[in-house]
Amino acid sequence: MTKHKFIAVILLGVVLDKTCLADSNDVTQVGSYLTVTNKASFAQTHLLSQSIQLRFTRNIQTVGDAIHTLLQLSGYTLVPKSQQSTALKIMLSNPLPVIDRELGPIKLRDGLTILAGPAFYLAEDPVNRTVNFKLRPGYRKFLKFISTSRSSS
Repeated sequence: MTKHKFIAVILLGVVLDKTCLADSNDVTQVGSYLTVTNKASFAQTHLLSQSIQLRFTRNIQTVGDAIHTLLQLSGYTLVPKSQQSTALKIMLSNPLPVIDRELGPIKLRDGLTILAGPAFYLAEDPVNRTVNFKLRPGYRKFLKFISTSRSSS
């Protein structure tokens, strides 16, 4: 292949590449060799998948304080108190463990699950953008014990 034919082949490739990019509405060229896709990130469309990294200040004392802090800028809120179970209210009032005072980088969903503990699963309402924590069936027997011991204190 002669030098001129080789250059022509390269130029044709560059022209075709630029033409394909120019016709595509879902890609933007941001540099000579770099393009980005014009679409929302997974975390933008699945808000509980956004990455977080947070160290709770000293004024965050309970699990409930920590959960409210995590949700503050997420686009989600905790269900209203009128919809919270007794188990959830007890969990939210528990002191925040020292080990959980620093979270991340992790997904918001995982941070909420860590704070709630293994006795609860996260229930998401994407229509109203609320989260709730439901007690897992195997832990219901402990709720009776907790309710009884708290009322006798």
